Amino acid sequence: MSTAGAQPGGLVAVVGSVNADTTLHVSRIPGPGETVTATGSTRSPGGKGANQAGAVVRAGTRGVLVGAVGTDAAGAMLVEELGRRGVGLDQLLRLPHVESGGATVLVDDVGENCIVVTGGANAALTPAQVGAGLDALPDVGLVLTQGELSVACVEAAAGWASTHDVRFVHNLAPYRPASAELLARCDPLVVNEHEAADLATALGATADGPDALLALLAGHCRSVVITLGGAGAVFASPVGTGHQASRRVEVVDTTGAGDAFVGAMAAALLGEDDLARACAAGVAAGAAAVQHRGAQPEL
Repeated sequence: MSTAGAQPGGLVAVVGSVNADTTLHVSRIPGPGETVTATGSTRSPGGKGANQAGAVVRAGTRGVLVGAVGTDAAGAMLVEELGRRGVGLDQLLRLPHVESGGATVLVDDVGENCIVVTGGANAALTPAQVGAGLDALPDVGLVLTQGELSVACVEAAAGWASTHDVRFVHNLAPYRPASAELLARCDPLVVNEHEAADLATALGATADGPDALLALLAGHCRSVVITLGGAGAVFASPVGTGHQASRRVEVVDTTGAGDAFVGAMAAALLGEDDLARACAAGVAAGAAAVQHRGAQPEL
């Protein structure tokens, strides 16, 4: 499959979720039926769409969010905080009679986390609203989606990108089944090792290890990136394959690492069709993100 050419200049349109995150800091993640005491809590903007849009902006690129929040207090906080971080919000809908999306994030003393998400306004967003939001944006150079919106909304964004000859990047996180048509439009598809293994199983195949998974998924997408946490990322495109290592850093909180990677990678692909360099930018952003608490570090 051929790789879509990068669009010089323009902006990254992030079609994705927006959540009000409540983060609880605990000594360890509790097991089933167990109660632990939090040592502190914070409230901040989150959701994979908002996180990745913020990462695009931190990379020095214009990032606009196509999504929805409610007209509640959480929605007002999200609009204020994301605007302060420089994310374009002209196409962020304020939906009445629906609560904003939310997430409760538990982060332990070694930086690992577990997350529970409520859909809210994200679940109420429609494919027609996605299309209208993208139509209203001038100079879109790349469309970026994730797995926290409905399948129909993601497919609407992919269809819009195809119709307008714009590069489409999909982060299949959290994992859910993806159609062959959607996978064929991904340039790249971005997954971690667990998501890659789940997708391989859904495709009726087995693959052991990131290299085998990469080779398998490359047959279904225009290009593929598999993130490996502290080990960096591997990637494949018609130009070739490679591995981008990550430098060793002190891990404080892993919550925003994947989104930081994807946003920085998308920003790099907007200006240059070089997946190796884009992965290098993503790995560097991910390494920086784990050194700070929260999914949306300050600029």
